[in-house]
Amino acid sequence: MSTLAKMVAVLVFASGLTGPVGSTAHAAPAHDAVPVPVVSGPIPSTVGSAGHDYTFFASDLDLAARGYVEQEFFYSGLANVYDATVAPGIGARPTPSPTANIVSTGHPYRTRMVVRRPARPAAFNGTVVVEWLNATSQYDVEALWFRTHEFLIREGYAWVGITAQSGPITNPTLGLKAFSPQRYGGLDLTDSGTLTSGDPLSYDVYAQGLRAVRATGVLGGLRNRVRTVVAAGVSQSAGRVSVFVNAIQPRGRAVADAALLYIGGERMRTDLGLPVFKVLSETEFTAPPSANEISSLQPDTNRMRTWSIAGASHSDWASFAVRYALLQRDQPAAPLRDNCARPSRSRIPDRFPLSAAIHHLAAWARRGVPPPKAPLITLAADGATVLRDDRGNALGGLRLAPFEVPVALDTGVNENPPGGTGLCFLNGTHLPFDRQTLRTLYPDRQAYLRQFTDVAWRNVYAGYVLPADAREMLRYAQSSLAGRDLECGPLCANVAQFPIQPSTQLLRDHTAFLYLRGGDQLLRTLDQATLAVARGQSEPADRKRFFEHAIRSLQHYQTQLDREYQQGHTTADQVRLLGGYAQILIESLS
Repeated sequence: MSTLAKMVAVLVFASGLTGPVGSTAHAAPAHDAVPVPVVSGPIPSTVGSAGHDYTFFASDLDLAARGYVEQEFFYSGLANVYDATVAPGIGARPTPSPTANIVSTGHPYRTRMVVRRPARPAAFNGTVVVEWLNATSQYDVEALWFRTHEFLIREGYAWVGITAQSGPITNPTLGLKAFSPQRYGGLDLTDSGTLTSGDPLSYDVYAQGLRAVRATGVLGGLRNRVRTVVAAGVSQSAGRVSVFVNAIQPRGRAVADAALLYIGGERMRTDLGLPVFKVLSETEFTAPPSANEISSLQPDTNRMRTWSIAGASHSDWASFAVRYALLQRDQPAAPLRDNCARPSRSRIPDRFPLSAAIHHLAAWARRGVPPPKAPLITLAADGATVLRDDRGNALGGLRLAPFEVPVALDTGVNENPPGGTGLCFLNGTHLPFDRQTLRTLYPDRQAYLRQFTDVAWRNVYAGYVLPADAREMLRYAQSSLAGRDLECGPLCANVAQFPIQPSTQLLRDHTAFLYLRGGDQLLRTLDQATLAVARGQSEPADRKRFFEHAIRSLQHYQTQLDREYQQGHTTADQVRLLGGYAQILIESLS
């Protein structure tokens, strides 16, 4: 393209087609250009400041030590209302949305985006993942970031989270305005209260946020190094992103180069000009219609890929652990309590295939390299029932090492207790095997580790897990009691979750998912505590001696944690949470 042609293209792309408030149109023009919004910021943010004048859910990860910065921006503009609709729940439906028509134009809005990015341009890999923040809980949930933050930071991605829906702004208890009227009082996605149903401005708000990534300074010195922009959503917001990709982006010049849909989204059009990667858990094969993807499944093509992770649950363990301290800090009124018929949340690490999917998607968009295929979870002849083995594990699907070499029953299935209400069907189940089952499966330590290692590296060779994540799976296997012929019990078992049931293995997970500097030493200390508790459970005559050893390990963990805080590697909230769990365990073992 000539220099003149490039200049013309830029002018056309930035021109916008918004009209006066209330003006109407009934046919999609051939080439809409997404306007560049007005951006202000970065907005100063100091966690703990008076009036909560800081970024909601400001990360408590040690971003600076990893060469990352976090910034918040407000942006505003004029948005269209379209005739596009989205299915309830996770947005699954068997028919793709057609290209949308404009219903009205010129609606003013003001919202926010959070940016986490490499501080140095040289550390940036060129890909920006733009997450439509999940609105189900009526506060912004960074569902993709919470699952994949370690991968994104490790590999040099930029992440942007956009508040595209009104509920997380206006909810009287949980919304941004309730969190900090001083900071967020000027945000509005309803055109001053005239559009209060269905978030009709959300698609243009998101599109203009995507546009701002390339056309404004929200990425600082990375702006001219952006090569790939990925539109991404999780669960409810995946449904919204799927409609955006099917119905809104085809109206004109693309603002996203690829789309990632995790655990949600409608069937995708076959004539799209960008690659789409949908990743599902087992839950989307077993849940009620509002969260079931079976009718939306479609063949893999040169523009579409679907993975389904056997044993994984829609509501995952790792992301809840990551945000728990943030909820205590910023959203203490948020309900976070499990009361399901079975112990909640599969421990199958969905974050690893999800990270691999992002890795493949960027290469697919940039170089046309298609991702590997994976078998779908196997259904019975009725096309609706998941086939299972004798222990209840699903057949088929993408099968990670912790699922193929199990220490528990992990499924995507759960339900409310008799007379109960809620979304337990999203939670899945994690039920550790008893001592006899583990003894039968793994007569010694090497039998377990050999099988696990073999499958973990097969996951890598298949392209389902990145090597660094396989090594993390192997470290997790090393911490397992499988093959030791020991009884664990509630003080060391990795089971249940909220309200937190302290155990040494749960404390290990909460520590591991923060990826703290010095974290390996903390994990080794907790592994020693787990082994001591299990030996005490297994050898009643020596229980007191082993429990005393576990107490010393937990006290050492608290000392290490305090030292990490003094060195700036942890936050006060993290120390309070993790150290408090350790103290409960110490008192229980005494």
